[in-house]
Amino acid sequence: MSVTDHGHEHTGYFEGGGGYHDTPQEKHRKEHVAVWLFIFGDAVFFMLELFFWFYLRANNTAGMWRGADCTAQSPQSIAGGGPTATNICTDGLGNPITHEIATAAPLHTLAIAALIIIAAAFVWFAEVQARQGGTRKGVTPLLGLGVVFVVAAIVWQIVQFQILPFTTIQGAYASTFEFYMGSNIAHFLLALTVGFGLFNRSRIGKYEDGRWFQVHLSRIFFVWVAFSSAVLALVTVLFA
Repeated sequence: MSVTDHGHEHTGYFEGGGGYHDTPQEKHRKEHVAVWLFIFGDAVFFMLELFFWFYLRANNTAGMWRGADCTAQSPQSIAGGGPTATNICTDGLGNPITHEIATAAPLHTLAIAALIIIAAAFVWFAEVQARQGGTRKGVTPLLGLGVVFVVAAIVWQIVQFQILPFTTIQGAYASTFEFYMGSNIAHFLLALTVGFGLFNRSRIGKYEDGRWFQVHLSRIFFVWVAFSSAVLALVTVLFA
């Protein structure tokens, strides 16, 4: 018996004259593990983001979290030989900070998180439809709406960049908050790429007849993006 014949006897091996071919179930299992490994790696980065937010906020070194303690009496003023107060904080360009830095408007932060949560919900609904044997007419519009809400989240995040009441050089809060926004945009762009691919494949009927594996894997990623973005939004609003 040749290698090729042996391959046809055992489904999945050496089909077509050589090479390994997984069954759909085996392929889905491996891709499922790969997605979770990717999310685990991203979760480590996410935990580091939370750590340095609370670490910098708790330390508030030289009053530089939001500039709340930037004006203090100098040794000369205490001894009665100098001005009443001396500024002890400067921004990244050496300019004095004499007031508390304003926080970002919570409305924008929470609205952006809400948009990406809605996007993930539409992808989840699309997966449910695909699992139930829905046609492209039922699955594709849901995926399309998911893409629309991701785009809306990206646009709103860019708008928030333009209207912040601070810049990155005005303390640790300002620089960390803008870093969080950049992290959001990076994740949203990746979600947009995945969602657009899902939409196009659904449009040509790739997720009909019980072929829901890719939608399921993408839904896991979308839910992770929505969850992590929502946690970051709550942290920035509640612990500014």
